[in-house]
Amino acid sequence: MSGIFGIFQRDGLPVALPTLAAMRAAMADWGSDGGNVWHDGSAGLGQTLFITTPEAQSERLPRVDASRGLAFTAAARVDNRRELISNLALDGRSSAISDGELVLQAYRRWGEDCVARIYGDWSFAAWRPVERKLFLARDHFGNTAFYYYADPHIFAFASTRQALLALNLTPIELDELYLAQLLISWPAYHGERTIHKPIRRLPPAHCLTVTPIRLAVRQYWRLEDTPTLQLRRREDYVEAFREVFDEAVRARLRAPDPDSGAAKKNKIAITLSGVLDSGSVTATAARELRKAGQGLTAFTSVPLFVTCSYVSRDFGDELPFARATAQFAGNVDLQLVTGVELTPIQAIRRFLRINQEPIHAAGNTYWLLELEQAAQLQGYRVLLTGQLGNAGISWKGDVFSQPLAFRLRHVSWRKWSKEKLKRIVPSDLLITYQRRRLEQQAWYRGSAIQPDFARRLRLLEQRLHDPNERTAHTSLEQRSFIMPGHSSNGALHAQIGAAHGLEVRDPTGDTRVLAFTFSVPDHVFIDPATGLDRWLIRAAMEDRLPDEVRLNRRRGRQAGDLVPRLRDCAAEVEAALVELECGPAAAYVDVAYMRDVWRLIQTRDTPEAYRKSITILTRGIMAGLFVNEFYGTAGIQ
Repeated sequence: MSGIFGIFQRDGLPVALPTLAAMRAAMADWGSDGGNVWHDGSAGLGQTLFITTPEAQSERLPRVDASRGLAFTAAARVDNRRELISNLALDGRSSAISDGELVLQAYRRWGEDCVARIYGDWSFAAWRPVERKLFLARDHFGNTAFYYYADPHIFAFASTRQALLALNLTPIELDELYLAQLLISWPAYHGERTIHKPIRRLPPAHCLTVTPIRLAVRQYWRLEDTPTLQLRRREDYVEAFREVFDEAVRARLRAPDPDSGAAKKNKIAITLSGVLDSGSVTATAARELRKAGQGLTAFTSVPLFVTCSYVSRDFGDELPFARATAQFAGNVDLQLVTGVELTPIQAIRRFLRINQEPIHAAGNTYWLLELEQAAQLQGYRVLLTGQLGNAGISWKGDVFSQPLAFRLRHVSWRKWSKEKLKRIVPSDLLITYQRRRLEQQAWYRGSAIQPDFARRLRLLEQRLHDPNERTAHTSLEQRSFIMPGHSSNGALHAQIGAAHGLEVRDPTGDTRVLAFTFSVPDHVFIDPATGLDRWLIRAAMEDRLPDEVRLNRRRGRQAGDLVPRLRDCAAEVEAALVELECGPAAAYVDVAYMRDVWRLIQTRDTPEAYRKSITILTRGIMAGLFVNEFYGTAGIQ
């Protein structure tokens, strides 16, 4: 996807062109096909162009509309093009108008209210010089990124934080609470905050208005406000789901013709695992492409080592399921990614250079980076994925939405009683019980966090009093992690994709698909006759996925052979631990404890070794390496 950037001098000083040039240079990954810059007086806007649709060939942004007193830039892939073109009476230009131009026309017609009407992955900025007002917005739920910095003198924004860090606007302070939350898997760090304190995210479904004296963020769409859909038969939900899901996939299949000399025959690639979400996207995309005589290239990560010792009853090798999906579809070219180009430690280091921030799933970086690199090397520009299914298309359903007889038949009395008790116990009493239990268990040993660091922040106390960490009483609360502002996955995939010359598109995150799945009564997601969960997607894919995938109830484990991979690069693990021990990171991560975990990983072929390789060792190494680099760059000893 293309990127955008810009500056507004709130103090009235003129924008310096070299400043915009520095931002553009920092966004080189986001604009291999060109772009442009506009500036006038105290404002400047830019776009870095990356062509991922046929219509993008004609895009020329930023644009100035003198008659309306407006300067505008955007990075957009609009998925409801036909609807907008019709509503805007642009039918005569339908084949030529770019998506960025379409967003501009929507803004001209409906003003700031246009944001609720545009579906897809997009962000835009509109500057009105007479009012000295900058309006910015980000899509409902796409794989996009939007960062900003604000002080009384200047406001700067960009699709990537690298463009803001390049400006050296202020001393950058580490958000210690953000780092601690990441280490202990407390997802409160998602949303507006970043690990660089002065830099903020604009979450999905939010817009932002900036003037010389005011900065206001508002949410323009709430997934949880979706009304319940009441249909007569269970099967009616399946048909309705297929209609909206097929359209979401179809809308994401626009791609430019392959580059001349590219060693491929397909326009679209996809990441294919062994589970329902990516399998459903793959099956549906292949079905649509077959109508046009095209195929789909699927990249699947496969282990180098046997995984059964590490994943217990789950599966760590997704190849048998991915192969079954590809063969069932017929027009899917399955390609295997073994993850041999990067060791887990090399991948962590490279990922930090790309993302400028540690992430929760550090142990997954080796296969994720190599998979996108494989797609890039074959000349693809579009990569489909299915990352947001767990709370949407493949929501499992809440057993408490079923009649009591069903619950007692499919859930043990003890488990049911315990869950019921958690839902009725007063929150203060529950907090007291949880604090005592966690303190007795040395709770911090589930992560690499330095105990003194956790105590200094009063981390346990803060977490226990976070209302979002309370027991989820309803299906809506159980799915709250997917709400706009509760996850930064979209920004993460946009950033990784840009680094590999890819636009990552996710039909499972389509606004219309998510709204539909949230409108379905929760009891529909469980088959009352068999107790089978995720019933809606399983029923919808009956003729698209083989039963061994569609009806599989085992969980797939990514990076299932992480333990032996770490052993194979033992010298790199040791070197990383020495770096942490000798640097500022030692105040934030417990290197001695990480060494104990490393010794266990080197000698045990067990699920515990696998779990700790993810939650303690690799996550701790990524966080620690970031801290060392952060303070080294900042010149702080």
